Amino acid sequence: MGADLYLRVREKEGRLYSDEVVAKLPDVSPDHPLRVEWQARSVSAARLLKYLARLPSPLTILELGCGNGWLSNRMAGAPDCRVMGLDWNVFELAQAARIFAGNHRLLFVHADIFCMPIPAHSIDLVIIASALQYFHDAVALIQYLSPFLTARGEVHILDSPLYTSAELPAARERTRLYYERLGFPQMAAHYHHHLWDSLKPFHPIRLYDPQSWEARLRRAGGALDSPFPWLKISARAISG
Repeated sequence: MGADLYLRVREKEGRLYSDEVVAKLPDVSPDHPLRVEWQARSVSAARLLKYLARLPSPLTILELGCGNGWLSNRMAGAPDCRVMGLDWNVFELAQAARIFAGNHRLLFVHADIFCMPIPAHSIDLVIIASALQYFHDAVALIQYLSPFLTARGEVHILDSPLYTSAELPAARERTRLYYERLGFPQMAAHYHHHLWDSLKPFHPIRLYDPQSWEARLRRAGGALDSPFPWLKISARAISG
C-alpha cells in the first residue's frame, strides 16, 4: 500500500489531526466526530498502562504502526519504560517526533517493519494497537518478531478485530462497501481480516475479552470500552 493512498484515506476519514489535538490524545473534545472511538481507546490505553506498571522494570517497548505517536508517548511516560515507535508513514511520524520531542525515553523511527534496525533479543514488549489489520499475514508477522524479543518478551495485540470463519465473508463485504462509499475502493485490498484460529498455535492469552460478562455488563451500564480483544503472546509460545 502506498503512503499517499493511506494518507488520503486517513484525511477523508477525519483521522489526520492538528498538533494541538494529537498532543492531548486520547482525550478529545465532546463534539469531536470520533469521540466515542477515542473514549474506547482511552479505556484500552489505561488498561495497558496499568499492565505495564505491574511488570518488572526496566522495559524496552516497540510499538509497530505507531502513527502520530500518542500511545507510544503515553507508554514512555510510565516508570522505567523506553519506547520506540516505528512506522513507514512519514507524515504522521514527523508529527509525532515534533509533538513529543520533549519525551527523552521515546524514539520514533521511519522504517519498513520487515527491515527493522533493531538488535536481536532487545525488546521486552511489542505493541500492535489498532494496526494488525494492515498486515497481510498475522502469523508471519508474529514469527518475524520472535528474534527481537527478550526471553521474557511479549507481543500484545489490541484494538484490532479478529473473526471466526463464519464471520469472515460479511466482514470483508462491510470493508468493501465502506471504502467504496468513502471513494477509495482500492483500499479494501489493503485492509486484512484475521482469523482467531490462525493465532491458536501461539497460545494467546486474552487480557481483555469484549464478549466476557464483565465487559458486557459495563457496556450495558453505559460504559465505553474497546469492542476488540487484547491478546498477549509470549516469546516462548512463538519460538515453540
